[in-house]
Amino acid sequence: MKAWTRMAAIAMGLMIVAGGAAAAGKKFVVGYTNLADTDVFTMSRKTAFGNVVKSDPDLSVIYTDANGDVSRQLDQIDNFIAQKVNAIVIVPVDYQGIVPGVERANKAGIPVIALGIQSAGGKYTFVGSKNFDAGRLQGEFMTEKLPKNAQVLYLQGTPGLYHSKERLAGFTQTLAKRSDVKILSNLPADYDRAQGMKVTEDWVERYPKFDAVVAANDQMALGALEALKTAGRLKGVMISGVDGTGDALHAIQAGDMSQTIYQNAKGQAVAAYQVVETIKSGKPAPAEVIVPFESVTHDNVSTYLK
Repeated sequence: MKAWTRMAAIAMGLMIVAGGAAAAGKKFVVGYTNLADTDVFTMSRKTAFGNVVKSDPDLSVIYTDANGDVSRQLDQIDNFIAQKVNAIVIVPVDYQGIVPGVERANKAGIPVIALGIQSAGGKYTFVGSKNFDAGRLQGEFMTEKLPKNAQVLYLQGTPGLYHSKERLAGFTQTLAKRSDVKILSNLPADYDRAQGMKVTEDWVERYPKFDAVVAANDQMALGALEALKTAGRLKGVMISGVDGTGDALHAIQAGDMSQTIYQNAKGQAVAAYQVVETIKSGKPAPAEVIVPFESVTHDNVSTYLK
């Protein structure tokens, strides 16, 4: 981004939110930059965080949406620094790309919380779940449930993103224990339901038989489910996703999906708020707070639907 463009973005951001910061008075001000408000899970976590902080009259939160653009997210962080907020919560668009923003916040003496996704550098508190574990839990389920000589299709998240790599690695490394199982194809669908449906439609045309579709999130898994239903190919095919969204939980209850890996949006939001409270009290923040992933199947889905 050109220097004048970045400065213009910062100036515009200051005009938009300076009033809000001033109105906050002596409140502890937190800047929150979300990966993308269009992403179902990250938006549910943002909403959960907002619900948690409502009960704290001494806390004010300024929310921004990076809309999947790391350059925009870096500008938002610069805006927060210019406003001299007391802490910054970042849901990183990119593990590597967010590093300059974290480092600039460090230089400004502003504590950083990386929520859900880690940063490749800089000093911060990580609050979230280990993405490798999501893939590992999917791999453990498939290792146990797949028939002999099974064939599997994998829908990966946006290529190059750290959490996409970690979820894929967790799955493939765990599934490797089953030497008889073959991964027929591994294609990206960008965490998007429509893309998951499109890729699966192509697979249906290409492969006369497969035993499972494993996806790096529920949106892609639900897209695959729709494609298989439309093609009359759902019977005998297991589907696994990640996040534990409401639609996925209901699909498991109905017997259409086999598994989702529950990522606790409210649990992560509460943990992030607790770290903010620690910072607000003047105590050192922990290096990380882990909220474990949980495997959800037909056997325990009723617990998560309550």
